[in-house]
Amino acid sequence: MNSLFTLVSGGLAGAVATLITQKVSEPLRVWGLSKNITATPQAATDAYRLRVCNPGKRTIEQAIAYISLKFDKRVDIVDGEESAFINVSVREELNEDRLCWSIAAPDPHPVTIDIYPGEKQALDLVRFHSDRIEIPSEQGWSDPKRNLRSRVLLRNGRYEGRIHIVAKNTLRRSFDLVIDASSGRREVTLSRRKFIRFFSYLMRRSITKD
Repeated sequence: MNSLFTLVSGGLAGAVATLITQKVSEPLRVWGLSKNITATPQAATDAYRLRVCNPGKRTIEQAIAYISLKFDKRVDIVDGEESAFINVSVREELNEDRLCWSIAAPDPHPVTIDIYPGEKQALDLVRFHSDRIEIPSEQGWSDPKRNLRSRVLLRNGRYEGRIHIVAKNTLRRSFDLVIDASSGRREVTLSRRKFIRFFSYLMRRSITKD
């Protein structure tokens, strides 16, 4: 009887351990890796980049960055049909469009990139001109000679939006963005948005799977 009880108890303990591993441990790793992603504005010559950092112990796989920016489509878009996808003839919103990473090799300006533990990767964000600002696209900055277009050219002003970082093995991480090119300013501020609590994420994940 004792040996049978030990056998049953051992099997039950193993089943519980497996359940915890499958239902809790992996979601916890994904949540922790996502929660700790940071992004910091970095000034360059007439431009700003974001340094996206992975402070975790696992590689962030195939990270992609999206930008949304609020502006008045009727007055804020600057002429430049050959230079930008959004222009005076195509007055669209800038809503979760992709940015590109500031990498020269082996592939210039990749849309996706792996971010290794402790690594900081640069993300092109905005370039300041005398009378306008330029938001890059997946192709990078505008270069008509190479048939490359930025996302949009906007008159100088103050714009609010968001940056979203998503990856193969993370949740979406969002940041509030302000680009201020008003009254001679050239400033970028970024702040992390409130992140989902782990147990809320776990419950939502369970409901989705069911």
